[in-house]
Amino acid sequence: MSSSKSEKQKPPSEIGEGKWKVEKKLGAGCFGEVWRGINTETKQQVAIKFEDASIQKNALQLEHEAEILKTMARPTQPQGFAECFFWGQEGRYHCMVMELLGKSLEDRMNQCGNKMTVKSAVLIANQVLMRIEYLHSKMIIHRDIKPENFMFGIQNKIHHLYVIDFGLSKRYYDVKHVPMRTKLSLTGTARYASINAHKGLEQSRRDDLEAIGHMLVYFVRGALPWSGLEAKTQEEKYRKITEKKEGSPLDELCQGFPPCFKNYLRATRSLEFTERPDYNGLRKMFEDVRNEQGQVEDHGYQWLEGKSLGDDLVPVVKDVKLRQPDDAPEQAPRKFGFCFCGSKSATRD
Repeated sequence: MSSSKSEKQKPPSEIGEGKWKVEKKLGAGCFGEVWRGINTETKQQVAIKFEDASIQKNALQLEHEAEILKTMARPTQPQGFAECFFWGQEGRYHCMVMELLGKSLEDRMNQCGNKMTVKSAVLIANQVLMRIEYLHSKMIIHRDIKPENFMFGIQNKIHHLYVIDFGLSKRYYDVKHVPMRTKLSLTGTARYASINAHKGLEQSRRDDLEAIGHMLVYFVRGALPWSGLEAKTQEEKYRKITEKKEGSPLDELCQGFPPCFKNYLRATRSLEFTERPDYNGLRKMFEDVRNEQGQVEDHGYQWLEGKSLGDDLVPVVKDVKLRQPDDAPEQAPRKFGFCFCGSKSATRD
């Protein structure tokens, strides 16, 4: 009986009228399962996400992600966003076929003994900020910045960073910027969330950027002061995390590392709710440190040192001119001059 039930719940072995064959389970999450598959015509390996459509609370999450990936791909497919090949329903399952990716930033942290070099973190900062700037240019904020939600490509894109998991993403701009709301539940992962998100304020571009700063400091430190706090309830835990984040001086948090980490967090925490960030200025903080270290290739991560990567690596695209939705021809983004020396609500620990 249990065997029959288990077999019934297993995703189909083929989807898209046999175009994609399902091969091996790669993992599972709150949305459903991820399997490796193959295009039976081209033999290209792909990732296939399945979501049980009979579970009402999750019924729209995968469709939401597919729509965002398709939005990112217009007018052309950008670097750092997985290509969505197919979205549809097979029996009881919603399914999405997408580009197969490699290891996450959290996987790489584990591989490095839970601490990255400044060089690796600076390279990561550059690509992560490019990805988030592009996402924001499409009027969408991510709202769940964490190492598990950034993955490297495979083969000749092994050094390309992709942003994934748009289950908590939402529009922050339509005809105009969304209004400020208060007394909201925390959305995102508590370890990296912005201080304002902890305080129940509506999130905007500034919150994605501050969370990136927390993630980058985590990479070079190996741990954050507000990780592992003991608490009897989730409410108490989140309150302690908020107090610790607010009470950790940036000089102490970033002590022993180049000023870019401290200056970045100070800059992003000073942004107003609707303010248009100076993405170029933020990236320049880390780019300056990279230049100080001499010639550092885009694939110069510590875990790729000594590896034979071949001669066909796809270059990382840089200096893409992006317009934010609130840009005007005469408008200039705010400069951080003092620094250069459908909404879902959920929490994730």
